[in-house]
Amino acid sequence: MLLLAVESSCDDSAVAVLDGCRPLSSVVAGQAGHEGYGGVVPEIASRMHLRTLPDLVERALDGAGAGLEQVEAMAATAGPGLVGSLLVGLSWTKAAAWARRVPFLAINHLAAHLYVHYSGREVDFPAVALIASGGHTSLMLMEGWWRMELLGSTRDDAAGEAFDKAAKLLGLGFPGGAELEALARKGDPEAVDLPRPLSDPHLPEFSFSGLKTAFRLSLEAGADPADLAASFQRAVCELLVSKTLRQAELAKASTVMAGGGVTANGPLRDMLSRGATGKGLELLLPGPGLSTDNAVMVGRAAAAVLDRDPAARSPLSANAFARWPGGELTALVEGEIG
Repeated sequence: MLLLAVESSCDDSAVAVLDGCRPLSSVVAGQAGHEGYGGVVPEIASRMHLRTLPDLVERALDGAGAGLEQVEAMAATAGPGLVGSLLVGLSWTKAAAWARRVPFLAINHLAAHLYVHYSGREVDFPAVALIASGGHTSLMLMEGWWRMELLGSTRDDAAGEAFDKAAKLLGLGFPGGAELEALARKGDPEAVDLPRPLSDPHLPEFSFSGLKTAFRLSLEAGADPADLAASFQRAVCELLVSKTLRQAELAKASTVMAGGGVTANGPLRDMLSRGATGKGLELLLPGPGLSTDNAVMVGRAAAAVLDRDPAARSPLSANAFARWPGGELTALVEGEIG
């Protein structure tokens, strides 16, 4: 089945065309204009999606060698995310699906970060999954693709937000995760003693607010920026990895998987790889370009839904939503959440 997927949950516009779960094309457009604000401005993001999306759809279809008339199903992210941004992608996709009389599927953004691994390969369940991005940091227990339960999440800031705020304090660009990682390569990760809030690995929850405060105080006290970046990066990665692996051990999981923009961080990937290997766990990490927000993950989530139930649909009343209330996580949004 030829499927067109749209992602617009924050400041990246993305479109992909897939044949089942196999990507035929994937295009992503970032946004300029947020840098001077130190973060994403929702109104600017929404307007940029409006300008960008039609061209991205054309590019994705051209890249796949297909026309819109050949598309057999359409999917878009419904949330969580910035509601204005979500509404742009969601509204376009609903209208196009209605006009073409093809199935429309509204997809949960958090589930999509995990369904990026739905690629035709077998996964040995149960699995413990880490979602780490600019807006979310959560641990999920997966009994299978159709049963995902929240173990715990951050009590305050997300890991990606913590990276961005630390980078901003250092005078680096936005988003700052990649620039902070580059600076950290020049520093000593043991040079600055930073706290590990909620460090007990038995507790599947996170807190990064106090770590950010300690970072700022250390910077104001004259810590070397490269050493501070390296020490901060190590603290965040250790918290993410220790809790993920411990929860996998408690759940007697066979697999650990991760998704979200923070999983592009090299030291985090290395620590997860070494830790999973040491415990005999299979590790699934997103491939290049699939850690940050993209439409391939949305399309794979939709493909998984249709593989299970070819008659699955979301109503055209399915609305954009800012937050996921927790509990069980499913790929398909079946009605209005608000």
